[in-house]
Amino acid sequence: MDKALELKIKFDNNEIKSTITAETYLNTSVLYKSLVTDFDFSVLNLLWRLTQLSEIPFSSIHSKVTEWTNTLAEKTYTGDGFSLNGKNDYLLACYNSMITSILIKLNYSDTEKIRKGIHWIIKYQNVKRDEKCEWEWAGLKKYGGCMKNTPCYIGLVKSMIALSDYKHSEYYQTDYNLEVKLNDGLDYILNQKIFLRLSDNKPITREITKLTYPFSWKINIIEILKLLNTNHLLSDSRCFIAQKFLKSKQKKDGFWWAQTSNITNNKSWISFDKSREKGLWISNEIQKLV
Repeated sequence: MDKALELKIKFDNNEIKSTITAETYLNTSVLYKSLVTDFDFSVLNLLWRLTQLSEIPFSSIHSKVTEWTNTLAEKTYTGDGFSLNGKNDYLLACYNSMITSILIKLNYSDTEKIRKGIHWIIKYQNVKRDEKCEWEWAGLKKYGGCMKNTPCYIGLVKSMIALSDYKHSEYYQTDYNLEVKLNDGLDYILNQKIFLRLSDNKPITREITKLTYPFSWKINIIEILKLLNTNHLLSDSRCFIAQKFLKSKQKKDGFWWAQTSNITNNKSWISFDKSREKGLWISNEIQKLV
């Protein structure tokens, strides 16, 4: 087991709370050493690398991670939220939320920019059908129809993850509008039985049932159940079908195997688990959910 996974398990069990103790694990982790090596720079590649680093507790103590986090914020901040080109015309619900979550988890220092990303979600992210979206910039309407009569499920889920991350962070002060938006969004997700279309009970996307970790922009069943677990909703009966699905994928040795996805072809992406083998990282995530 890699030392970064040992750190994550002990951190989640409240056995490690100090940076000094965590450094011992990070300094001896093969995975972490790979994650802090340089890569072919682009904003998207930076997003993927920081997505992975944000899953490892205390990873932001490395000066390079701090530098990368600052660069991501600088390159993507629009004044109203975050987009891959730093302009409102390309601000999409999924990427705004993903970048906001990364900045929260990697302890980005400019809390005002984080609040802008959160405020965009509260003001513009639809969490009910047949709602009008007040955001007027073209990208949101052009790329996949983020806010049509039925809001894009990827954008909705990622937005609720960002709100949840913010609510459970040290930045948070009670915000009624955030609580309402988050609760409505979580109820929307539960009414979908986590991963199924209402019309025919089939998976909402092809990728949603793929067992992958860490999570890219293509949401999956593990990520959604993790969100609900964080918000103490895992015992809701509407989670049962998704939990049963995950249990059905458990191998005889008690572990789950990670599956491949398109993101693994990206050179900046470093796999936590090898595909078609016992997945220690992904099994650690699923065991908390079933």
